[in-house]
Amino acid sequence: MHSTIYLGRQPIVDLQQQRVAYELLFRSSPENRALFQDDINATAAVIRHTFIDLGLSRVLEGCPGFINVNETLLKSPLIELMPPENIILEILENVPLDDSVRARCSELRAMGYHFALDDVVAITPDVLGMLPLVDYIKFDLREIPLATLPEVVARLQGFQGRLLAEKVDSIEEFEACKALGISLFQGYFFARPTVLSHNRAHPNRALTLRLLGLVLQEADIGKLEEVFKAAPDLVLGLLRLVNAAENYRRPVSSIREALMLLGSARLKRWALILLFAADCSPTLGPNPLLEMAAVRGRMMELLANELGHDSDDAFMAGILSLADSLLATPMSDLVGSLALHPPVEDALLHRRGVLGELLQQVELVECRQSENPLPSVDAERFNRLQLGALEWVKQLWQDNLPH
Repeated sequence: MHSTIYLGRQPIVDLQQQRVAYELLFRSSPENRALFQDDINATAAVIRHTFIDLGLSRVLEGCPGFINVNETLLKSPLIELMPPENIILEILENVPLDDSVRARCSELRAMGYHFALDDVVAITPDVLGMLPLVDYIKFDLREIPLATLPEVVARLQGFQGRLLAEKVDSIEEFEACKALGISLFQGYFFARPTVLSHNRAHPNRALTLRLLGLVLQEADIGKLEEVFKAAPDLVLGLLRLVNAAENYRRPVSSIREALMLLGSARLKRWALILLFAADCSPTLGPNPLLEMAAVRGRMMELLANELGHDSDDAFMAGILSLADSLLATPMSDLVGSLALHPPVEDALLHRRGVLGELLQQVELVECRQSENPLPSVDAERFNRLQLGALEWVKQLWQDNLPH
């Protein structure tokens, strides 16, 4: 019911061998190898794992991150999902450095993005044309011999950016690169890539497609909120994504507020990232735990309305109450990664407070240990609310797109 995702991370160091950045790498297993079918899926997975599953602060630890992009991704609006202050876009060696690529880089540079040229082996006219737009030139020492590197570096006199040697595997290579004026390094001599891992619930493809359809139609916030309410995994990702931007004056703790701050353009890109990086088959049915969490969230919301409590907080407490089982992660770790209101945290961690007591009663009903858990709501009314919650989730999880 959940899968483990992996993200490779290799340090980039300076002349004093101090870490100054990371290159983020796709990994398909803990074996520190990348097995993928195309660059788009691999980079989409890296973006999702960094900004949604693992969290930006955990992955980058205050450093910038280099992320590989091919031509399709470079020209896609998906790139604009990532905060420019944290990311260096590493243009792969197979990207044609033509007028359209230079124009796109100029556009992104005006937005604050920075660029690296990957695996430069010769200073061609196309490379020279890119120099005003890039901040880093990377040399792969397995592709360019040390004997020819001085000639290549000499042609970069006047370049305002920094030179980076990768696959530096010995002290001799390190010293030779230093002597040429190269100031950044990456390779096994300093550190092998490490692999970060995280358990993730299998996404519901129907809901993701429904979300994408609504976003493309520029649906109102209310309709988008309904879709998120049926998907605990999407709620977790939404809150992490918005709070990862780190440019809001206060933490975001509700679905509606997150949607309003994120905006339709960034939400559209995030939905595409989810689809690109999805690891589930369209034929898989809903995860039973996801379905239970969605019903529980809706039931909590309906009961809170009946009793005069905050329905948004009640919904969040209900839908996130099974997140530890869904992700095989301690609830304390999950709560610590989100910006939830204190009553929601107290309910999730300790089952305390009004929301905690309400959550306990809903859980008792699910286990058939109580038929009339709330004296203030008669049994017949309670049953109608429960049937309404089940029907609400069933309707949202239908495998079709909105019309």
